[in-house]
Amino acid sequence: MKELKEKAQALIDKYTPELSSKGLKILLSKRYFESEVGERSGGHGVCAIIFNSIDRARDHKEEKKKGYNYEKNKYHYFILTLCPTEKNAFRREECREYAFILKKVERAHVGQEPRRVLYREEKILSKIEKQILKILKKAEKSSAQKVCQNNIIDAFRYAMTAKYEYKERFLGKESFSWEMIFISAFCVLVFGSMFIIWLFTK
Repeated sequence: MKELKEKAQALIDKYTPELSSKGLKILLSKRYFESEVGERSGGHGVCAIIFNSIDRARDHKEEKKKGYNYEKNKYHYFILTLCPTEKNAFRREECREYAFILKKVERAHVGQEPRRVLYREEKILSKIEKQILKILKKAEKSSAQKVCQNNIIDAFRYAMTAKYEYKERFLGKESFSWEMIFISAFCVLVFGSMFIIWLFTK
C-alpha cells in the first residue's frame, strides 16, 4: 500500500507544475472507513412485515452459522483534495474531493456473505490520472476558486454515491439532509412529469 501511495504521489507530482500554473494543487491522503451492515429492507404491508421478520431471523441465523460475525463494510481509499494555491482562499473543508477505493469488504445486509474486492494498481492510477486531466481541462475555462470549491453537483455526488459515505457534512448541511433534499426533488420531478402527462392525455 505504501508503494502504491508513492506511485500515486509521483503521478500528482508529474502534473504539479501545470496545476500550479493554473493556481491549483492536489493533496493526496489515505483513508479507512467502516460502516454498519443493517438488516435487509422490505415492503410495508401486513404480509410483507411478517415475511420480512422471517427473512431477517433467517439472516441472523446464517450470520452466526457462517461465522460472518456481523462484519462491517470496510473501505480503504485514496482521497484527492483539490485546493487553490492562494492562501486562505477558503477552508479545506470546502475543497472538492475525489475518492478512489483501493479495496473493500462490502455486503447489502446481515446474513449475506461479505464480498472482498481488491482493485488493480494500474486501474487506480489510471483513474487518478484521468481525474487530474479533467481538472486541468476544466481549469482552462474557469478560475481556480471555481474549480476547487464544492458546489451543488458535488453535494449530489457526495450524498448519493456510496463511496463518499465517509463525508458526514458538506456545503453547510449534514449528508442525511442532502439525501432527503435530492430524494424529495426527484419525487417532485417524477410526480410533476406524471401530472403533466395526465393533463395532456385527459
